[in-house]
Amino acid sequence: MQTNQFPTLFQAKSLELIGNLIEVSGSAFFLVQPDMQHQGAYISNAPSDIEKSYTSTYFALDPLNPIHFKHTDIKVATLDSQLSQQELLQSRYYLEFMTQYQHRYVADIFFRNARNEIIAVISLLRVKAMGDFTAQEIQLLHSVHDFMEYSLNTVYLPKRETERNNLQDRYGLTDRELDVLEMLISGASNKEIARRIDMGIATLKTHLNHIYRKTSVQSRTELTARVLSEI
Repeated sequence: MQTNQFPTLFQAKSLELIGNLIEVSGSAFFLVQPDMQHQGAYISNAPSDIEKSYTSTYFALDPLNPIHFKHTDIKVATLDSQLSQQELLQSRYYLEFMTQYQHRYVADIFFRNARNEIIAVISLLRVKAMGDFTAQEIQLLHSVHDFMEYSLNTVYLPKRETERNNLQDRYGLTDRELDVLEMLISGASNKEIARRIDMGIATLKTHLNHIYRKTSVQSRTELTARVLSEI
């Protein structure tokens, strides 16, 4: 993996670490914005469209939605700790989303900043045959939580902000153009970018044209290659 893989290297390495500790069938590491929406998701060993489906329709239905843990100090929670099996198996979230992507058990790890605001979540997925997360496994996740949270706050997020500032200084990008650029590099489609930052497709295309002009490129591929080579 390239050391300049922007902006997902820390996320990828974190999921790799946890995957070496406990068995999972898939995982995701996403940042949480102040409005509790997803940003910058990195998906491992799961369908590429799972995050899009989740954020567009099922985020609000998720019993592990970070908004439910906003005013708590809970570090790790499992799906089955929030609902009875009967409630879960009869829920729209399970019937429409979980079965579609073939996972049955979920454990979420919540990371907070110094103000106790949730800033990131790791979701660990398991197919039915793997069984639920054991008490020993939950304890293991607790044991790595504090170090990962510290690294997130002191290394990854500051580096991410530095990279954004460098790109802004180099190309004269606005904050909104930086948001678009970051999501574009992560592989999001125009429709997904527009939905995440609440703008029309026409407005998004205007932003993209400005980014292409400011960075002297003509395509997504060329833009991605240029940015990755310069950070």
